[in-house]
Amino acid sequence: MTEPEKYSATAESSSMDPHDWGRAMALALTRLAEQVAPGDSDDIHALVVGRNFHLKISDEPGGVKITVSTEPIPDPAP
Repeated sequence: MTEPEKYSATAESSSMDPHDWGRAMALALTRLAEQVAPGDSDDIHALVVGRNFHLKISDEPGGVKITVSTEPIPDPAP
């Protein structure tokens, strides 16, 4: 049995305010959908609707890093 492929995409927001993170979240999700998409697919909407994804928001200097993944995202080693 083959293991399902794992995909992950990240985008950054230059704001610490969650109200400002929408564009970065959309960019990360779009990047993830483009990885999951078969080469001839042009319907990214169909690739993400109904799927479960994992979301991680990490502090960065002056903002946050938003990561969306098809698998759980491990915490970095201390």
